[in-house]
Amino acid sequence: MRPAAILAATLLSSASASAAPCPAPDQVTRVSGSGECLIIKTYAKNDGAARSTLFVLLHGNHTSGSPATSQYSVAQALADKGPPGTIAVAMIRPGYNDDTGSYSSGSAAGRADNFTATNIDIVADAVVRLKAHHKADRLVLIGHSGGAAMAGVMLGRHPGLADAAVLVACPCNVPAWRVMSGRYDMAWTSESAIDYVAKVPPLTRVSVLVGAGDKVTPPILSKEYAEALKRRGIAAELVILEGIDHVGVIDSPRVVTEALRLGE
Repeated sequence: MRPAAILAATLLSSASASAAPCPAPDQVTRVSGSGECLIIKTYAKNDGAARSTLFVLLHGNHTSGSPATSQYSVAQALADKGPPGTIAVAMIRPGYNDDTGSYSSGSAAGRADNFTATNIDIVADAVVRLKAHHKADRLVLIGHSGGAAMAGVMLGRHPGLADAAVLVACPCNVPAWRVMSGRYDMAWTSESAIDYVAKVPPLTRVSVLVGAGDKVTPPILSKEYAEALKRRGIAAELVILEGIDHVGVIDSPRVVTEALRLGE
């Protein structure tokens, strides 16, 4: 790509992701959160059900620069396999783009240090609005990698918002994770889910999944977090999936199975 084209693309990306509330949020394709506008894709099986369960899915950091749509297939599977009243919303995190080139506003911090308190609160506010819009009786968060870190923090930072969570390949202890990754260059400001365990409501249910072959967020991080939850008396299950790496784990059928179980 020519330098001018690179500059133009960079400026377009920056402009698209700049702070701006949704002019007309419909809670189906766009939702506001703390003054930002987040792109969402909604999959639903309404069928006139009297009871509804809302699943909100948060993607990973997509450090390769790819569109942040890795959670779309999971959301579709939830709607296909879930009972009547299932609503699955795949959310594009602040500063990220979907496969059409549209961006959620806010900062992705170079697709790195971005599961910060600010971004987590933006997402949490958007989830509050979605929960109210869909009149959900139950809410389950599903996150992969950086999205799992955000979901885990939300359980304690915004207690009672979610009834359950499926955390997939979670860097739930950010300082330990960065040491394991050999990253000593600069301190991160991202939040650690393990620091919020004490504030997670006791009736919350959590499933922690990780691939045995995950070299990005090693299983020890998921194990540490699950054990911390259990010490608090929280119903937490650790699932280590053999033969699966960091990227492939989100496509494991077990993710959908665990989410539907927690949605009951």
